[in-house]
Amino acid sequence: MTDWSPVDLLPGLVFGALALLLLAALRRGYDPVPLRIAAVFGAVLLVLFGPVLFGGELLLPLDGVRGQVPFLHLPEPAAGEPHGNLIQGDLLQLVAPSLAAVRTAYGEGRWPLLNPLAGSGMPLLADPQSQALQPMALATLPLPWWRAVGVMAALRVLLALTFTFLWMLRQGLGEGPSLAGALAFGLGGFLILWVGWPIANSAALLPAVLYAVSRCRQLGGKRDRILLVATTAALLLGGHPETIAFSLAVVVAFWVVARMPSPPGPLSRLPSPLAGRGGDLAAVVLAALVAAPALLPAIDLIPRSLRATRPVVHPVGDLAEHWLPIAAPNAYGNSRYVHYWGLANTNEDAGGFVGTITLLGALLALGPTWGSARRRPQEWLFLGIALLCLGLLSPWGPGTRRLLLPLAFSLAYLGACTLDRVRLGEMRRIAVAVAAVALGVIAWGYLTQGDPSDPERLAPLRIGWLHWQGRFLVLGTLLLVLGKGRKWTAPVLAGLIAAELLLAHLPANPPMDKRLLLPVTGPIRFLQDHLREGGRMAALGRSFPPNLASLYGLADIRVYNPMAPAAYLQRLEPAITGWWGELPELGNPGHPIYAELGVRYILTAPGETLPTPFRPVFEDADGRIWEVPGATPNPLGPPASRRPHTPIPGFFAGMLLAAVGLAIGAALFVRPPAAASTAPGAPTRSAAPG
Repeated sequence: MTDWSPVDLLPGLVFGALALLLLAALRRGYDPVPLRIAAVFGAVLLVLFGPVLFGGELLLPLDGVRGQVPFLHLPEPAAGEPHGNLIQGDLLQLVAPSLAAVRTAYGEGRWPLLNPLAGSGMPLLADPQSQALQPMALATLPLPWWRAVGVMAALRVLLALTFTFLWMLRQGLGEGPSLAGALAFGLGGFLILWVGWPIANSAALLPAVLYAVSRCRQLGGKRDRILLVATTAALLLGGHPETIAFSLAVVVAFWVVARMPSPPGPLSRLPSPLAGRGGDLAAVVLAALVAAPALLPAIDLIPRSLRATRPVVHPVGDLAEHWLPIAAPNAYGNSRYVHYWGLANTNEDAGGFVGTITLLGALLALGPTWGSARRRPQEWLFLGIALLCLGLLSPWGPGTRRLLLPLAFSLAYLGACTLDRVRLGEMRRIAVAVAAVALGVIAWGYLTQGDPSDPERLAPLRIGWLHWQGRFLVLGTLLLVLGKGRKWTAPVLAGLIAAELLLAHLPANPPMDKRLLLPVTGPIRFLQDHLREGGRMAALGRSFPPNLASLYGLADIRVYNPMAPAAYLQRLEPAITGWWGELPELGNPGHPIYAELGVRYILTAPGETLPTPFRPVFEDADGRIWEVPGATPNPLGPPASRRPHTPIPGFFAGMLLAAVGLAIGAALFVRPPAAASTAPGAPTRSAAPG
């Protein structure tokens, strides 16, 4: 890049400092990550995010607004520069405005309760997607929001890789299989395709909570309980209620099964006076109290939000549309390349893809372990979770694609369990037969599921991926057969898993040149100059997408957010002429609601005309601006319109509960430890897997 400067190293330095702090804390108080494993994680993170962390580029679809008013004439990308991923429009229009508003509030020394520039004041703290108290967002506060998004994405992947690896080690798996499982989940479709959204926080933190539960089960020390409180609170503040609920369900199931008596032998558990279930429950309750300042306002807002009044309708397809993308992610095209004819979109449907070799290992885990082999701890549990998720993801299930999160994690663990059996020479060589069936299913998907309107559409991508998956499947099968009982088998397979997933998912997150960040066109400059002293704007149709104006410091009466208060949108209804998903499209400019909400200017396409008494005050090739006569000086409307979504009562109640929780936590965990018992037969700590 010609405009690179040393300042562009700052995101990488911040991320590096946070990564070293995490690894040092684990080494000092928990389980260390071996240097060679940390080097592997660093390498894949550099491949994924190197240009963003050190090259000055931004992990945002900055050119996604090209062709819309007022961005009709943005320059095309230079030769060799990728287009942004159009499916990621929400990162710029929904996630980024909330992050920016939260940072503005903290920078001004106030709590992030409302974003006054969106709608009549879009709740921030009550909106989970704003991530107002999310630790990863708070850790990146020193950076501007456009650089912080890349660091947050890298942190999510780092946490998923690190804690999946450590948790699998705690389950008794070897280092190589644990590495393979961590790479399968951490580079898998669910996390990498959603890496810029708050939904990825759940994927990043689920392994961390499971690791904390394992530590509490096996050791039960205070530092383990502190880790459980911290990771559970971070998960509760993740920002996506649905995946948080699914993650907690997995954690509860693991906790219940892990507390069952273990058979005698090397995997048995010795009781610990600090490992009682009451201590675990107390840690979870403390985590909920710590997260209460954000949870209570959200619980208050959700029933009165747009999502509650306009529930999502899940598409219904055949069994192939529901299951095939888990094994063949490009069988129905790819939203990255615009064309997709599957159930919903690539992010929704292919989030369960964790690599062809991982899937082969998971299929092998379904079969018998053949005599001398043994099931790994809680392997049956995750077999059950995987099968349950597959059933719920069928046409007869509820249809929510968020179940791909527990499914992807379960597949990664099951694949790692198979690799561990291969490492110890405990499994018969039946992989060839299973691989042949898997290859047949994958080939059937790519060869028969073309676009019905144009079977040749994206044929090079689909057939190319059939070849690539076939290669990885054949190589993986040969290594499973020939590498039985060899130490090098699992690390080599881990490398193949990482290579395939990087090949599959790297194009989904193209870094963009920072020169594309928030271009100021003629209409935007006019609005910035004339709305400095107050007043609001609006745009008709799909012009100037809602929320985007707030990044320019402009107040817009529109709001695009599933958590938007339904009461305000009902008030705005006379001006709404249609919906594009959850994005309201305005029209009917003559309605008095515009003046009542303090709209001084309306933005339209160039050449568009409005009836009198509107008069044009600006026009160029990117848009035309009209002045609204008689705008009220109070842009927020009467107090009655604000009361239903004011988050202040819930916020203060949450702060009180958080203070109580911190006080209880200090009393339980920070007090001086009691003297160690030296009585004969005193229980000792067990490092057995759990």
